[in-house]
Amino acid sequence: MKLTVPGMLGSVTALLLSVSSLAHAACWDKREYRDIENFSELDDKLILSYKDAVSCKALEGVKVQLGKLKYTTDLNGYVSLPMAPFIQAGNLDMPMMISKNGYTTVKTELKVVAGTVLNKRMLLSPSLSGNSMRFILQWNDEPKDLDLHLQGNDFHVSYRHMRAAGEATLDQDEQGGFGPETITLKNVRNNQRYIVSVVNYSGDAAFDESAKVLVYIGDHLDSVIPLTESSQRKIDVLEITNAEIKKLIKSPGATSAAVIPGW
Repeated sequence: MKLTVPGMLGSVTALLLSVSSLAHAACWDKREYRDIENFSELDDKLILSYKDAVSCKALEGVKVQLGKLKYTTDLNGYVSLPMAPFIQAGNLDMPMMISKNGYTTVKTELKVVAGTVLNKRMLLSPSLSGNSMRFILQWNDEPKDLDLHLQGNDFHVSYRHMRAAGEATLDQDEQGGFGPETITLKNVRNNQRYIVSVVNYSGDAAFDESAKVLVYIGDHLDSVIPLTESSQRKIDVLEITNAEIKKLIKSPGATSAAVIPGW
């Protein structure tokens, strides 16, 4: 069985979502966030940090190519660079390729605005088998608590029920902004209808397009679906029927590009 996405197949190109905020993301504790976002710049040092999107484990040995320059992450999942060239550059979109054995390879850009690097922290998705899928929800600092849901014919995976035996698992559940919320669907079956949705659990702010669902199929990032601005509590994002994927929301920002949100 092969998954098909009408109107979304083709070559994978690069698009970058950058998010800057003073809050810390779930995969990075306060100390890590402080080291990356605050103290490193005081030391004229840029730290790029990479973690596993399922376990939030720091990834050693990630190969990071910036333009023609090549680097490898250390034990903490860090690449350390001098900050001065980026400050002097002002505004810059530097081609970046990120790869590691067992993970989806990504081509994107390092985004520099007014001398500030916006996407210093990134998540990599472990590669999947051909009929498996992964959905990763990332957003800004508000709303504080968005919940990713996956519903099949006879199961419903969310923060309430994090596992459906043999079907799917909620790998990450974040309740303080940013994400990630990660669900892995182990095997897409022809006799199942699946719905992926996002619920604004905290309700302290409305949905906006900073919230995006990344859709992985097998060993590649197939698409990214931005949520539309909405005060609704729940948004259905996509439907999978007979191994065919259909987007359920219309957004001008939706793309089949390899979108790796960074913070």
